[in-house]
Amino acid sequence: MEPRADLILANRSYLDHDVPPTAGWTPSPASGGLLAAVRPLIAPWDGHSGTTWIGAGGGAFDRAFADAAGYEIISTPSGGLRHRRLFFDAATWEAHYAGVSNNFFWPLLHIVREPLPLVTDYYPTPTPPTPEAWRGYRAVSEHFSAAAMAEGPAGSCWVHDYQLALVPGLLREAGFGGRVGFFLHTPFPDIDVAAPFLEGVAGDRFREFIRGILGADLAGFQSQPDVDRFREAAIRLCGASPDRAGLRVGRRLVAVAAYPVGLDVNEVAMIAADTPLPDAVVPLKAAGLPLVVGLERADFTKGIPERLRTLARLYDSGARFAYAGVAAPTRQGVRAYARLGQVIDEAARETRGAAERAGLPFVLFREGMPWPQVVAMQREADVVFTSSLADGMNLVSLQAAVAQSKLPPGRRATVITGRDAGVSHVLAGFEKDGLVPVNPLDPAAMADTLGQALSGLPGRISDRLVDHVFRHDARAWGSSFLSDLGAVRC
Repeated sequence: MEPRADLILANRSYLDHDVPPTAGWTPSPASGGLLAAVRPLIAPWDGHSGTTWIGAGGGAFDRAFADAAGYEIISTPSGGLRHRRLFFDAATWEAHYAGVSNNFFWPLLHIVREPLPLVTDYYPTPTPPTPEAWRGYRAVSEHFSAAAMAEGPAGSCWVHDYQLALVPGLLREAGFGGRVGFFLHTPFPDIDVAAPFLEGVAGDRFREFIRGILGADLAGFQSQPDVDRFREAAIRLCGASPDRAGLRVGRRLVAVAAYPVGLDVNEVAMIAADTPLPDAVVPLKAAGLPLVVGLERADFTKGIPERLRTLARLYDSGARFAYAGVAAPTRQGVRAYARLGQVIDEAARETRGAAERAGLPFVLFREGMPWPQVVAMQREADVVFTSSLADGMNLVSLQAAVAQSKLPPGRRATVITGRDAGVSHVLAGFEKDGLVPVNPLDPAAMADTLGQALSGLPGRISDRLVDHVFRHDARAWGSSFLSDLGAVRC
């Protein structure tokens, strides 16, 4: 029998209801790496058992679909999902989501090698939470913990990501009877590199973050470097003791290990099989030039300005290629993103000018694009150019391997990825199989790597890489984590 989580706790719901029930419209599951990874692991609800997903209600009409306690049954490809939505007032949610999660933890957690706010012109300094903001962050965590406790006896509870890092500790304090697992989808920072941003109240809140995670029976991370950095922080900042299997906190053992996240490969392969290119990209592909694509949210962790500047440098050097990119706005209204949008637009103007001088195609979409069209662009690319400054995994690289898997090996793309994306650590040794890491803060290295990739060097996506991605899919990731959680002795 495949292992399962009785309870899944995530900041987001499985889907949002943005139109009323009378519209007769069936909503699609939410997007994002967390949702895509967890969806294949849902155990159908049979009226007595199965998976219950607890998430925040963010859709305009969520209350109309749920009962008084926030419950509804949602149809999924795996069967019915028992779903509970938690509702928060605007001030509490703003404090939790913007004030703490995205203005403090998100930029902090990606500081793994370089003090990024000091070496770029747009990466924000993590903002220490105000007392009011921290109360809101903690209040949301307490509400999630209480919702899990209200479910009664459960074999396991799987808590996801930095927004809910306090929840394992709260469940421990409340006497939750089952096993508690926690998985961090982002990187974990290097505390020495991040030291300038951990003074005073910022350091106090980061210690609470770590203590919350240490309430779990099993804490999972994307890569071994993330595990190592977490262990170091827990020992130095929170008094944990090293143990061969993880960390000792008092008399408790917290298992700690890497579980690299995977894709729902069947979904990506199905979409890639028959989705046409966006109309605006068809002429670029037809031009007969190598097609370079860059497809990510406009987040300050993604290295998009560095990528655009590299393209301009290559256009000016005489390299001939077409570029199609997506840098869709994300987390609109979060203060830390205002400067980034300006820098991306400035870099895009410079790159567009370089492309025009060279008489070569360049298009950058600054709005969202339907997911199937993103996959179609990955399928048709000659180079998939990602450049994350740091990343939990960066699923774009894995999606490209699946999207191109039906092409002959000699016609496949080369994938460039940031050296501090989780995929670069997890798939170290696959450089000649089409997955090439690069330092996005080194302009010369970026330009040289892209120049070589235009010729398929040091290699194109190989059958070996494709096979690895298919075998280590989302189901394998979740099964591995949940099997280890089930083996924990409470």
